[in-house]
Amino acid sequence: MEIKKRNSLVLPFIVMMYTSYINAQTSDDAKNLLHQIFDVSGYNKAVRPTYEQTTPTVVIIDFHLTSIIDFDSQKETFTTSGYLIVYWFDYYLQWTSANYGDLTSIFIPQDNVWKPDLSLQNGVSELKELGSSSLFVYVRSDGIVFWYPFGIFESTCGIDITFFPFDIQTCTLNFVAWSYTKEEVNVMVESKEIILDQYEENSEWLILGTSVDTLQESGDAVVVFSIKLKRKPLFVLLNIVVPVILLSLLNVCIFVLPAESGEKASFSVTVFLALAVFLTIVTATLPQNSEKVSFLGIYLVVMTVYSTMIVMLTLFTLRLNFRDVDADPIPSWLIKIHVIVEKVRCRRGNKIRPVIMSRTEVPNFETVHTIYSGESTCVINQSTSTRTDDKPKITWNHICNALDFIFFWIFLIATFVTTVAIFSICSKNAV
Repeated sequence: MEIKKRNSLVLPFIVMMYTSYINAQTSDDAKNLLHQIFDVSGYNKAVRPTYEQTTPTVVIIDFHLTSIIDFDSQKETFTTSGYLIVYWFDYYLQWTSANYGDLTSIFIPQDNVWKPDLSLQNGVSELKELGSSSLFVYVRSDGIVFWYPFGIFESTCGIDITFFPFDIQTCTLNFVAWSYTKEEVNVMVESKEIILDQYEENSEWLILGTSVDTLQESGDAVVVFSIKLKRKPLFVLLNIVVPVILLSLLNVCIFVLPAESGEKASFSVTVFLALAVFLTIVTATLPQNSEKVSFLGIYLVVMTVYSTMIVMLTLFTLRLNFRDVDADPIPSWLIKIHVIVEKVRCRRGNKIRPVIMSRTEVPNFETVHTIYSGESTCVINQSTSTRTDDKPKITWNHICNALDFIFFWIFLIATFVTTVAIFSICSKNAV
């Protein structure tokens, strides 16, 4: 009784499996379908799959971006990887699924059926059709054909280097059915944006947004996929911008170095060469564009001009420093500059400065000019001795120190203003 009970449970299960197997889609159904399409019906892939040849074939495409491989700023090329989802209606690839074991879809090699010869219009390399002979198209019984060409797309991309490294670029990938006009093949889009569900984040560029548009003005139907990119500036800031700013400040410190050290000339030339090296590095990374110039390049050129002027002024003051007062008397206008600088130092330091007097005469305090600064008194020698032919003993070294003081503040203020002005303009573009 138990054995009979078990058999009564298993038998319906076997019958159900056998019945489903009989009604399943077999390889013979697929062979018969392909035989019907290509041998009996005589499918020709050279014929556009529309019964009325005066009616355009509508092709819908979407672009899935997977990664940004490279953005060569100097060559102005944009390399991405991704794939397209392309589908259209093929009048000659329809069948009644009930006649072929309810076969509702089939895969066919892409070279065996008609497909739009989509090409990257703004590609860098040779113009070639998308896809590969190893790919298949997915065909449904209602005549809808799906095609998934993938690849690495290298396109041109004009770069605006004005605000480098805070620049924002917009690159496009233009796909067109190359052999057909829009009256024959009308390429359209379904999604208004590039699909980024499989996108891998890039370490140098951040995607701000994407858009899709179709251009119907020309004879061809062109689909334009636009990608708006923002550069991540941290690498450039740490390796170029910050060292250049520090070098610019170091350049001004040349005037703090005493002439007696014997290192002023070599120090100034070294800083000049360092700025020239950074200018070469930045130039090598940017495209050779004569229409637009980056603010960073302008800043480096300005700092190089400042450095050139500093080197020339340093050499000039060094020659003055080693002059003899008796052989080369100091002009009166330089003495006035020295006196003014001493007064400024007194007010700035709020302290008593030593009196510069003649070696042989005691200063007449009735003729000494005093400048009050708070509670302290600063005394600048403009004394005259009892002898009318005796003058204050001011050396060329004093003149050079006064000139260094003036040059230091002039170039420090100029460097600060230039740096703040240029990088504030660039940073506004990044907001």
